[in-house]
Amino acid sequence: MNLTRYMIENIKFKPVLFFFVWFTSFTFFITPLIGALTIREIFNHLEGYITVNVNIWLLVIILLLVNTFQIFFDVFWAVLMNIFFMSMRLLFRRNMMQGLYSQFGADPPPYSPGEAISRFRQDAEEASYFPVAMADLLNFFIFGVIAFLIMLTINSEVTFFVFLPFVFVIILVNAFRRRVAHYRTERRKATGEVTSAIREIFSSIQSVKVNTAETDMLTHFEKINEKRAQAAIKDEFFGSLLRVTRTFIVFLATGIMFLMISEPMLAGEFSIGDFALFQYLLNWVTGFISYMGESIARYHRTTVSYSRMTKLMRGKKVDIPEKDIVKVGPLYLKDPFPPRAILEKNSEDYLKSITIENLTSIYPDSEKGVEEISFSLKRGTLTVITGRVGSGKSTLLKAFLGLLPSSGTIKWNDTVVTDIPTYFRPPRAAYTPQVPHLFSDTIKENLILGLPENPGRTQEAINLAVFDKDISEVEDGLKTIVGPKGKKLSGGQQQRLAAARMLLQESELKVFDDLSSALDVETEKIFWKRMFKNKENNTYLVVSHKPLVLQEADNIIVLKKGKVEASGTLDTLLKNCPEMVRLWEGKIENNNTNNAS
Repeated sequence: MNLTRYMIENIKFKPVLFFFVWFTSFTFFITPLIGALTIREIFNHLEGYITVNVNIWLLVIILLLVNTFQIFFDVFWAVLMNIFFMSMRLLFRRNMMQGLYSQFGADPPPYSPGEAISRFRQDAEEASYFPVAMADLLNFFIFGVIAFLIMLTINSEVTFFVFLPFVFVIILVNAFRRRVAHYRTERRKATGEVTSAIREIFSSIQSVKVNTAETDMLTHFEKINEKRAQAAIKDEFFGSLLRVTRTFIVFLATGIMFLMISEPMLAGEFSIGDFALFQYLLNWVTGFISYMGESIARYHRTTVSYSRMTKLMRGKKVDIPEKDIVKVGPLYLKDPFPPRAILEKNSEDYLKSITIENLTSIYPDSEKGVEEISFSLKRGTLTVITGRVGSGKSTLLKAFLGLLPSSGTIKWNDTVVTDIPTYFRPPRAAYTPQVPHLFSDTIKENLILGLPENPGRTQEAINLAVFDKDISEVEDGLKTIVGPKGKKLSGGQQQRLAAARMLLQESELKVFDDLSSALDVETEKIFWKRMFKNKENNTYLVVSHKPLVLQEADNIIVLKKGKVEASGTLDTLLKNCPEMVRLWEGKIENNNTNNAS
């Protein structure tokens, strides 16, 4: 990983802003030189050793102005630095989020939520500050070189012996660079485990209480917190040890300076002004050496942060370049977020037929999945996928929609689909999973998901999904908050809200995965009656085992162990397919799990 290249890309993102960050930092570091030389002349005037024929009060005024300008540039630098820092932090988070959304939708995230949050928060902050820290190091270096040269002109022998101990600091920090990176990695990992555990605890409070597992849960939480504490102590202790060592060297160098300048001062070869200048510059130069040691440690910590963020961004899609972590994109720091783009239908989006040939999707950690699935569907028809529990029904839908990696050929109106994950989206296809995801927001926001408001169309979708009565019964109507993952709604309400959301998309193909599994019998009848009322102008692909849906189907695909056992109308299958007969008569156990569902 080329950290220097990444830093250059970061600077290119906000070059003007970074230039001013560097310039204000440079000014802040250079003005002390003017102050140091002024202090020297003030002490020389007090000693009676005048080298510059200037009134002492003018020198005092110059010193006050220098300090005032230094404070001003320090404040200005802090403001600009924070703007740059926050911009870079948001850019990293944007690129990680974009990488996560580019993964196959049905695959679980590559890391736990807690670990992901740790990378979004701490690693993004560490990497964001790196360019600013390197700019400060450069300015520190420029100041240090100039100060070192000035100190050489005062007394080269003292300067040499003062700086000799700092060689030890550089060797020490470089020797332990791997240890620094290791402790930081362990600390971030432990923090991610704690964050993930907190999420699991809050989302499983009811289960914990029902099983009276409060004590076990707290014991587990204490253990991972102890692990995190140990990792944090090691990280902080090692960093503190390096800082203490550097501080000791600074004091050692100062002591050496006092011992070596005592005789020249008594001999009149080293004025009080020279001593004041030497001491002032020594503090800054030793500060540079200390900062250089910190920068070496920061370099390795930042390398760890980049590696962690890149792994999160790439997930299982190794074709995503590592450099995409610094890819430039819009952030909308001041402007409002753009409205959700509405894809207009064109002639190519109009569905006439879909053909699936040899569609195969096998889970990498097992032999489960679907193999060599072939079928077709036409506009204005209802195609139902059915089979035992675990026969691969949901897997087939996900592979078809590009939510899982797959092989095979899919044709839309005789045109081969080359990019399945991006193709089967509105206005071509809309999908409602068996367990829909709802956001902790209002019913209205969960329906429109950023679409422009269309009250008439929204109400129509609500009515079709048999959700109108539910909304009328809640106090705040569409403004009702559904809670985390829609927990304030029943399972059936969640499914119907998700169905209404899908119907708002007005897509050519509507895909349902066992949508009515949580509906009562009466609501289910109304739902499918409304759904199929205008079937000739809609195309449906549905996973279901409900008799009402199977009787309406134009074509039924029976799956068994991930393969097509038979297909046809219900009457045909009941005559020729023993598997369909057993399903229809309810003779197959629901807990059969021969394959992935």
